Amino acid sequence: MAASYENDFAEWTREQAFWLRSGDLALLDKQNLAEEVENMASGYRHELAMRCVGLLAHLARWQRQSGHRCGLWRKLIDIQRTQILRMLNRAPSLHRTLREADFVQDVWLDALMRVVGEDHCFDLPETCPWSLEQALAPDFFPD
Repeated sequence: MAASYENDFAEWTREQAFWLRSGDLALLDKQNLAEEVENMASGYRHELAMRCVGLLAHLARWQRQSGHRCGLWRKLIDIQRTQILRMLNRAPSLHRTLREADFVQDVWLDALMRVVGEDHCFDLPETCPWSLEQALAPDFFPD
């Protein structure tokens, strides 16, 4: 008996994988399977967004709190860049996302929410002062 997508997701996914591998496509739950595949792509985009938020928040701190800069801050920026570049290598189609104005604005607003209230971060601009390509450059540290 087939597992229910709604009642036992873990078993349902195991069965879907089995039927895909066996070639018995008639038994696939095509509608839910297609939705789950689409959700996987959304998950990658969400992870990219969260990493870009972290990077932009760290760069905003770097720029606005120059008196507090330290090796740890530089390391955190480098780590976010590395993680983003790894994601882009695994999913090259996400490069387009970095140039989408809505995506950039959304991640910038989320970055602002992270740093609001911190010293010297009250007057950050409403739009991102850097492109994401610029923010990902290994030698970019705004002054």
